[in-house]
Amino acid sequence: MKKVFLFISLVLFVGSLHANESKICQNCHPIIYKEYYESSHRKSSIYNNPIHKAMWERYPKDEKGYTCAKCHSPSDLESLNNGKLTENDIQIHEPISCVYCHTIKDIQEGDSSNTNINSDMKLREYYTAEKSLEGKVEYKTVTSWFGLVKEPESSPFHKIDYDNETYYDGNVCMGCHSHVNNKHSFDITMLDAAIDEKDENSCVSCHMPQIPGTKAAINETKTHAYHGIAGIYLKRDLMGKYIDFKVSKLDDGFNVLVVNKANHALFGQAFRQGILKAEIIRDSKTIKLEPFIFERILSKDSKEVMPWEADEASKDTLIYAKRDVLFSKVIKKGDRLILTLGVQRISKEGAKKLGLEENKELTKFRVLKIEKLDF
Repeated sequence: MKKVFLFISLVLFVGSLHANESKICQNCHPIIYKEYYESSHRKSSIYNNPIHKAMWERYPKDEKGYTCAKCHSPSDLESLNNGKLTENDIQIHEPISCVYCHTIKDIQEGDSSNTNINSDMKLREYYTAEKSLEGKVEYKTVTSWFGLVKEPESSPFHKIDYDNETYYDGNVCMGCHSHVNNKHSFDITMLDAAIDEKDENSCVSCHMPQIPGTKAAINETKTHAYHGIAGIYLKRDLMGKYIDFKVSKLDDGFNVLVVNKANHALFGQAFRQGILKAEIIRDSKTIKLEPFIFERILSKDSKEVMPWEADEASKDTLIYAKRDVLFSKVIKKGDRLILTLGVQRISKEGAKKLGLEENKELTKFRVLKIEKLDF
């Protein structure tokens, strides 16, 4: 009976809804919608993301208008097609909507950036991935209580297509998360996260892992793909699983080999900083060492500039496959070494350049991994 009530509620709700299409999804996918609403996807527009807003305010404008919509607010068609940017319900509540992501049919590769190719959203045929299912699934009902009760077995709102390979290998994300080249053909994001079939990890397995909770109220399951997008915003501890530390003692200090098991460089976005902190516990005293900063400083003529002006990196200490970090303090027998890897959404210097120094949330140190080693 619960499923029947959900079905009736959904039909009534769909008939009355004209904006914020993702709210439709909430009726059958309440857990997933709650995660989505706190995600970086929902907060991608200038009205939800203060860093993006500050960048856009400083970006040189032309007749094209708002040119970031392709990835930051593709669900706002006025913004996407005409470059017009207004504070509306779509920009605030679903700049990258559920429907938009689940109708990405293919990825068109480009020199400056890639482009998502979407199927007709009005057909309500959505792509998703589940290894045990193949083909397209349409709505149908099953009967119980000698035919007196009919309950929906699949979605009464949309068809489901389980055959799109890009949803299994993670390349569905590559329309926006591959590369972004400026007018100097210089990549300002340094993700280069193309997924190969031999890779153990993908965008989906790392950032949308299976966690407890049903993916749909109509058809209950034990787990679902996390739609909050695990990363520097939420569930940062999950990202620590893809980073290893290997410590070697040296005559004049010690070396930390930071191994990155992700498919892309870490901390490559403009003004972002990764920070490796090291401290030694010795004889009940704590010795804090100078942190190592992972960052990529975008420059022109050897001077740091805004991303759209850059044609080189005057500094690049990002973690690609791996990175050696040297510390000059000698480790002694009985020492405990504590390594903490974290990230700041934006460096303090970057926050100052963008006029965001008062927003302490942006420069907060966010822990990804802590490891303790005894010698």
